[in-house]
Amino acid sequence: MYMASLTQRSGTLGKRLAAHLLRRTTYHITKERIDDFASKTADQAVDELLNFPALAIPAGPVSNLNNFAWLTENPNTNNHGGLSGGLQRRAVKSWWLNELFQDTSMRGRLAMFHKAIWSTDDTLDGSAVFNQFRLFQEMAKASLKDMAYKMTLDIKMLYYLDNRSNLGSNPNENYAREFLELFTILRGQQIGVDNYTNYTEGDIVEAAKVFSGFYGDLSITYKNNLDPETGLTQGVARHSEHDTSNKQFSSAFGNTVIMGATNTADNYRELSDFIDMVFDQLETARAYCRRLYRYFVSDIIDSEIESDIIEPLAIELKANDYDLEPTIKHLLKSVHFYDEDDSSNADEIIGGKIKSALMLYLQAMSYLKMGNVLPPTSDVDNFFFRVWSIGVEDNLDYMGQSMYPLTVEGLPGYFKSPDFSKNWFDSSTVAPRYRMMEAFLTGRRLRNGGTMLIGSTAFQVDAYDLVDNTSYSLKNDADRLVTEILESTLPEMPEGYDSPGDTTKRYNYFREALLNGLSTTNWYFEWQASQFGGTSQRDSAKVALGRLFTVVMSSPEYQTF
Repeated sequence: MYMASLTQRSGTLGKRLAAHLLRRTTYHITKERIDDFASKTADQAVDELLNFPALAIPAGPVSNLNNFAWLTENPNTNNHGGLSGGLQRRAVKSWWLNELFQDTSMRGRLAMFHKAIWSTDDTLDGSAVFNQFRLFQEMAKASLKDMAYKMTLDIKMLYYLDNRSNLGSNPNENYAREFLELFTILRGQQIGVDNYTNYTEGDIVEAAKVFSGFYGDLSITYKNNLDPETGLTQGVARHSEHDTSNKQFSSAFGNTVIMGATNTADNYRELSDFIDMVFDQLETARAYCRRLYRYFVSDIIDSEIESDIIEPLAIELKANDYDLEPTIKHLLKSVHFYDEDDSSNADEIIGGKIKSALMLYLQAMSYLKMGNVLPPTSDVDNFFFRVWSIGVEDNLDYMGQSMYPLTVEGLPGYFKSPDFSKNWFDSSTVAPRYRMMEAFLTGRRLRNGGTMLIGSTAFQVDAYDLVDNTSYSLKNDADRLVTEILESTLPEMPEGYDSPGDTTKRYNYFREALLNGLSTTNWYFEWQASQFGGTSQRDSAKVALGRLFTVVMSSPEYQTF
C-alpha cells in the first residue's frame, strides 16, 4: 500500500524532475537551467531556488515621458515624472513584470502567492502600487503572521477595504470580514446562526474594533512613515479614533479577551495580540498549507493528502511561528512533490495543473531567451512602456490574468473551488493562449480576444538564433533536436518519441512541424547549409524552426505543468 509521503527525496533529479521543479517554482526556465538542475539533488536545488538574488532594478521604473526616476530621485515630493495616475500604475506593473521575468529564484512565485491571497484593486498612485509589490518581495519567504500584520498597515489595503474609515465611533467591518474569511483562517462550514466554525459574526465585530483607528493616505506625511524592518511606507495608529474597549472573542478562539489599548503605541500591541490569536489556531495553518499545496503541487486534496501532507505541514508551520521557508522546503523536497510515493510517478502531479497566463507567458519568454532581444533599460519608452506594459501586460489581460482581480476573492485560477487552475483556460482565453507563440515570432500584440495580431511589442523572437544559441546537442539531427526541445518544454514526453517515424503517435505531430514532409536527411543538409551558406539557407531553417516552436507552444500539453 502506498501513502502520500513527505519523506525527503534522495538522488539527483534528472532532466524530467528538474524541469518539473523549475516550472513549479520560478518564471525563469531555460534548456541550460534544466540541464544544470538535473545534476542536483532536491535538497540542493530547492535551497538554491530559495537563495534570492538582488533585484534587477531595485529603484523601480523610470518615467517614459521624461526619464525621471520618480519613485527614488525625489521620494519626498509628488513629482511623478509627468505621469498620470494610470500611467504611474502601468509603469510600476511593468517594473514588476520585468522583475518576475529576470528573477531566477523562487521569490517571484512566492511574491505572487502572497499577492493572490491579499487582493486589492488597481487604484491609487504609483508609489502605493510599488510599495505593495515591494512588500510581497520582501516578505516572500518570511513569516505569514508578519505578512498579515504588515498588510493591515499597507496603504493600498487601507484604502481598498475601507479600514482607513474604520473608526471607534463609526466602525467599518469590511477589512475585518475579509481578514478572517479570505486572508487567514478562512470561512468554515456554517454550523449555526452567524457561526462559520472557524469564527462567528461576533468575531468580525470585535476584529473591526481591533482594526479601528489605523490610517494612511497618499500625502508626503504618510509616504515618509516607514516600516523600520522593510523600509517601506505603512499606515499609522490614531489612538483618538480607536475603540479602546476590551474585545471578547468566541469559543472558536478560546473565548479570548484582548485588552483595549491605552495609548497609540498600545494600538500596535493590540493588533499583534489579535493576529497572534488568529494564527494560534491550527485551522489557520491548515488553510495556508492547503493554499501552498494547490499553488505548488496539485489542485486535488483528498482525505489522504489532508492527513498525510496538509496536517503535518500545518503542525510544522505553526510550530515555526509561521516562518514559511521551512515548510516550503519540506514540501518541495518531498517524494510526494515528485509523485514518487506511489507505484506510478506519471499519473497525478507532473503535468497535472494548468499554467496561469503569467506563468505561460514569462516561462515562454525565458525559454525563448527573449531577454536577449529586449531593448536596453536606458531606452525607457520601449523597455518599460512598449515591452512590459502594452506588449506584455495587455497580452496577459487578453489571456485571462489581469494584474489586479475584479473582486477581493482574487483570481479564480489560484484558489476558486472546485476547478482551481482549470479556471485559467476557457472559451475566452483559449485563442490568445494558443496564439502567443505567433505573437512572439511576429513581434506583434494580441487583440480582439486573441483573434488578431496588431502593433509592435518592441521585441521579437528569431527561432534560428534561438536554436543556434541554445545547448541542444545535435542541431542537424531532426529527431534529437525535436526530442530535446520537447523534453525541456512539455511536462511529459509525447507517445512515440522513442519510435520516430510512426505516424500514428503524438510525437510525429511535432516532428512533422519541423520536417514538413521532408526526411531527416533533408534537415541535416538544411541545417548544415544554414551554418555555412547565405541568408536564404538560414531563412529556410528559420521558417521550419518557427513552425516547430509554434506547434509546441500552442499545444495542449504546453498549457500544463
